[in-house]
Order: sequence, then structure tokens, then C-alpha cells
Amino acid sequence: MEKTYYVEFGDVISFDATFRTNKYRMVFVPFTAIDHHKKSVTIGAGLLSNESIESYSWLLKAFLKTHGKEPTLILTDQDVAIKQAIENVCLNSKHRLCMWHIMKNLKNKISDDLFTNTDFRKRFSKLVWDINMKPDVFEVKWGLLMKEFNLEDTGWFKDMFTKRDSWIPGYFNDIAMCGLMKTTSRADSMNSFFNTYSESGNLLLNFMMNYGTAIQKQRNTQRELDKASKKASYKMQTPREIELKTSKMGGKFILCNTTTLKANLKMNLR
Repeated sequence: MEKTYYVEFGDVISFDATFRTNKYRMVFVPFTAIDHHKKSVTIGAGLLSNESIESYSWLLKAFLKTHGKEPTLILTDQDVAIKQAIENVCLNSKHRLCMWHIMKNLKNKISDDLFTNTDFRKRFSKLVWDINMKPDVFEVKWGLLMKEFNLEDTGWFKDMFTKRDSWIPGYFNDIAMCGLMKTTSRADSMNSFFNTYSESGNLLLNFMMNYGTAIQKQRNTQRELDKASKKASYKMQTPREIELKTSKMGGKFILCNTTTLKANLKMNLR
């Protein structure tokens, strides 16, 4: 089932390692995508003995061998080992950093006076979260903001500006479905979800059984949502025939990947 979900929803994925889940202290790393109900779905997972570049590279190679193609975009936190592993293995994928983790670091990188400056925080947040802002406009506005608040020589801001094409939304506008994920919160929630089915003292066999239970729970939820979607009535927003056709197709129309979606749209617009 994970292979099927990857085909349908694997354009944009995230993965994160946040807890050790068995008596051997192995690191659990789930790969997460978003389905047609805007729910998180697991498209793969691994257990690692450590969080080295080599371990993450091995896991990514195994993941790609299983699914046969690279995702368009991979979202992670700022873990150096994960970043290097993606660069080593996923040569055609775009790597995006989690906006939430970056913004969380802001408090530790500026003075208390500046952090409590409502004007600065509001303007900085508006600047970095704006998905419609073109890169050249962002760069100009960033420079002006840095100059106004005397942050031009601050190391963290200089470093994050250098990495701007890996976290600022405007640099991803050319990627289909780029707006699906901006943070690894879904990966974090998946870790919490699986953690409810496991205990730190579990043997690997116990863990795999609990993992299967968790996956089945996830699948059951999706089936229930599919049924509800098929029975739902849709309020038309436009007089276009394509909208009426889509509503009659129910969930089947949106249960597709980017390529299929584009093909369906072209077919129905003829």
C-alpha cells in the first residue's frame, strides 16, 4: 500500500527522526506525504542504529529502490547529516528546510529587545512566509530590513540569507504542489502517532507488530473519509462544465498525482 500511496501522493514528502522507539535505541524515521483528504500518510519508514550521513544515505537509497523514483521535493529540519544524505542520494529532488524550525531559532539569534519588538517580528514573518513574493523582491526587502535594524553583520541572518533558496517560499514557486508542506510538523505528528503504539522497551518484533497496527489505523481512517467524500454533495462555485464533471467523479478525481491531475484537466477542458 505504501507504494500505491507514493505513486499518488509522493511529489512532496517529509521525513524526520525524533525518537528512539525500542530497547535497542534504534531511530525511527517515517516518510510522510499528504493525501487527497489533506491527511498525513506514511509512504515508508526505517529504523537506524545511528543518525550519521552513511545511515541516512542507506535509508534513502533503500527508499528510492523500493519506489523507483525520486520525490520532487523533500522537506526536513536543518539536520546536517540528513542534508548531506539528500545531496548524495536524491540528485534530482529539491531539498526544503522546515520554516517552523527556522523561525523557532530566531529567538536565540537576536537580542531580547529585538525579539520583543512587535514591528520587527511582524515584518520579518510577513517577509519570509509570503509565497507570492518573487525572489528578486524578497532580496531587496530583506536587505532593507537588515539595514533598518542593524542586522547586516549578524552571522545567523547572513547564513540564512545564503540559504534563502532552501527555505523561502518564493524560491519554490516553479515546483508543482510546493505549497503542500512548509514545515515538518506533519512528520513530527506522525512520530507522535506511531509513538502511541510503541514502548521504549519493545523488541523489534513488538515494534513491527505495533507499526502494522498503526498503519492499519491510518488506512481505516482514509477509507472512512473516502466513503464520506463519495456521499458528499458539492456546491458549484462556477458555471463551468468541468466543475460539474469533477463533482460527479467524487474522490476519484483528486486521488491522483500531479501528472495525472494535469492530464485530467486537459482532457476535461477540451
